[in-house]
Amino acid sequence: MDGFLQHLAPFLAILNPFALCLYTSSVMEDLDFRSVLKVVVGACVISTAVFWLFALTGEALLSGVFLVEPAALRAFGGLIFLIVGYNYVTKGYRGAEILRGSLEELPSAIALPFMVGAGTITQAIIIGQQVDKWYASMLVILLGVVVALVVLMLYKVLHDHLAGARERLFIRYVNILARLNGLLIGAISVSMIVEGIKELWVALPAQTT
Repeated sequence: MDGFLQHLAPFLAILNPFALCLYTSSVMEDLDFRSVLKVVVGACVISTAVFWLFALTGEALLSGVFLVEPAALRAFGGLIFLIVGYNYVTKGYRGAEILRGSLEELPSAIALPFMVGAGTITQAIIIGQQVDKWYASMLVILLGVVVALVVLMLYKVLHDHLAGARERLFIRYVNILARLNGLLIGAISVSMIVEGIKELWVALPAQTT
């Protein structure tokens, strides 16, 4: 059990279900419970499939098939989240303007880039490499996504049960948290970009010789 939790905890920390609640606040406000459940389940299914794929194939899928260096993925993922962080700092929880469209489009918009990103893909690869049994690594990832699903739906229930002045107060605090989260996202994104570029720069002489 300790070994299981040892891999689950870092995956949940990077997936960050509480940050996902902030990312999807505008969707929670616009859609009813059934529609949100449909969208979130779809996003979780897409994310789980991607995580399982990378857990089973490891870095070979990135480097061997797509010819993508993990450092390049980290740098590009940082750039995407830098834009997301900027939107949250300047616009609050409404900064997730990317989450617009039909119910069919929303699951993929939530899965990428909010659930599936450089950090979660890297962690999925690590889980696949370090967990002895392949089905155990699949279970770790599935449990992490299920926890995120439960947290998101509990957030939706809490949002729907607030009304009037309490709802406005709730949205105000969510807005503040979204802006603070945007600052954190921006800082992490810059670090991801710098680290990715540094790794690519170090690897460059070896590739050219």
